[in-house]
This record gives sequence, structure tokens and C-alpha cells, in this order.
Amino acid sequence: MTEKKLISSIEEFETEYKKGIGAVLSYRPSKEANLDNIRRFGDGVGDYNPLWRDLDHASESRFGMITAPPPFFYGVSLGVIAGETGNIDRSRVSTTYLPVNYAGAEIEFHRPVWLGDRITAEERVGPTNRKQSGRIGAIAFNTGFVTYSNQRNEVVVTVKTLMARYENTGSTMEYNREPKAREEINVAADPLVWERTRRGAETRYWEDVVEGEEIPKLEKGTYTVTELFLFTHGVLGTGRTPRAYLEAEGSKDLGGGGRFDEEHAKKRRNMPGQFDFGPQRVCWLSQIVTDWMGDDGILRKLNASIRHPNIVGDTNTVYGEVTRKYVEDDICLVEIQVENHNQSGLATAFATAVVELPSRQ
Repeated sequence: MTEKKLISSIEEFETEYKKGIGAVLSYRPSKEANLDNIRRFGDGVGDYNPLWRDLDHASESRFGMITAPPPFFYGVSLGVIAGETGNIDRSRVSTTYLPVNYAGAEIEFHRPVWLGDRITAEERVGPTNRKQSGRIGAIAFNTGFVTYSNQRNEVVVTVKTLMARYENTGSTMEYNREPKAREEINVAADPLVWERTRRGAETRYWEDVVEGEEIPKLEKGTYTVTELFLFTHGVLGTGRTPRAYLEAEGSKDLGGGGRFDEEHAKKRRNMPGQFDFGPQRVCWLSQIVTDWMGDDGILRKLNASIRHPNIVGDTNTVYGEVTRKYVEDDICLVEIQVENHNQSGLATAFATAVVELPSRQ
């Protein structure tokens, strides 16, 4: 059998990618939102909010039962295939020549995911846009449109995913990781998960929110291989595979593109070391908001951007600030800006969230 020729330049990739714009991918992953999968998702992202873990707590909420956290859709599918390779045969695209990174997502939440729902993802190939980076050269920013629906054919989440494809530079990316203070590094993540306080069942009313107020920070601690594995296992799912699949770039056992393998990460992804999944930090940006808004709030939108890597050994803290409160179509809304900072104070990821809050009126 003739071996397929790998695409080796960004120009060739763009030419092939554009042929598939508008195509709907045949790949349609599905997952049930059962209690085990919902809790496992929370384990993977470090979110132990009882609203989606504790049956008794959830039964007293406005839902009356367990629901999945808003970013649970990532546990169904990261929704990256359309943006990674479009409708191109994926065996023709390799990080040997063309690394790829998750660049962000525009997410709209339409309805809750109820306990027992089965969620299915469908991806459509969107446009590509060329930009130039002083650090890594030409970048093709590719768009994938992902629709997540339940078994009743109701749309629960829509996502516009942005993936960055660029040529392998043969060198690692440089960015600010120097800690501002010694106490900001080597912070154990495990106790932070359990000590986290949330608004919970205490209703946060729209009238009580003040523009410019800071929301409680979310400390994620120092990123470890354990945190990387928990996300890979809890969110994506891992399992024993044949050797041929294990050696493939997309193998979950390799952390999806070799994230667990330091040499692979450096040579094939141009990273300083083992690194995270971009959607893991998007989940953190969501968590700080859902912790703040409480059980009676509704996360409507999250427009997230991933700007710099998060490497094993980096220490992460998420900050947030209310930037706007307004009423639209008789719905009381709050806009919040959130940012994930590493130990140097560099904002590696940020987002704008829109939350609906109950009103006393």
C-alpha cells in the first residue's frame, strides 16, 4: 500500500483545509451524563461543586436533581477535529511538520444537561485565517463549529472552536515563567480542591452585584503530571490500546499528542515541557464563575482565549472582576472578565462570561 504523503508546509495545509470548509464530519462521539461520568469529569477538572456531585444537595436546588457542570461537553468531545485538520485525511497531517494548539472557544449554553441525558457532538468545518507571529511565524487559525445535542434532539451547547496550526520551528516557545515570589510555587493542588468555598445555595441577586467588584479567586496550585493525568482520564477517558494506536499522535494514553512525553512535547509541539490541554483551563475559567454565581445563577456564555502554554511546574490562579451588569429582554445579566495567571503573573488564558442572575423584583 502506498504511504500517504504528509503535508509539510502551512501553505499546503491551508490549500487542503479550504477544500473542506462547510463539511460536516462523520465523527459523532456520544456520552451519557450518568453520575459516574459527571463525578469523573469533576475529578478531572478539579471542580467538586456539590451541585453536580451530591444527590441531597442537588435535590434541594432549583433543578431538583443532579445536573452536569456547564463544560461537561468537553467530556463528550473536545470538539477540535474540524479545527485541527478540517476534512483532510488526518493521517496526512503530523506535528513533525505542523504542530497544533487549542487557541480558544466561543461557547453558548442553551439548556442544562440532566442526569441520564446522552449528549452527542457534531462538528462542521469553518473558515481559516492566516496571522503572523513574531515567536513562531505564520499561523493558520482554523475554526470548527460544534453542536452538542441530547437524546431529545435538543441543542444543549454550541461552540465555535479555534485551533492554531503552525510550522514546527525546531525550538521551544519562550514565555515568562519566572516566579514573582518563592511562595507562589510548589503549591499542592489537592487540598485546594477540598478547601474551596462557593456561593452554593445562598442566592446571589442581581441587585446586589456591583460593577468593578472582584470575585473570589480560584487557586489551582502547581500543575503536576497528576493533574494532567486526571484530566486525560476523567474527561477524555483512557484505556489500554494496541501498540500501533499507542504510538499515534492522538492517543489518549500519550495524553493527546504526547503531552506526557517531555521529549515529544519539545520536539513535536515546541513546548518547554509536559503541558496541559487548553480546554482544561477553559473549565477553570468556567468554574470561578459558577462558584461565584451560586446554584441559582445560569452561565449563558463563555468566550475564552488560550494565549500561552501551561507547563508542568507552573502555578495557576484564576481571577475575576464584574465589568458590567445590565438587563436585556427582561433578563438580568452580569458580565465578568476572568483570567488565569501563572506564577510570573502572566495571563495565560482569559475569558468573558455572561451570567443570568435572579432578581428580587
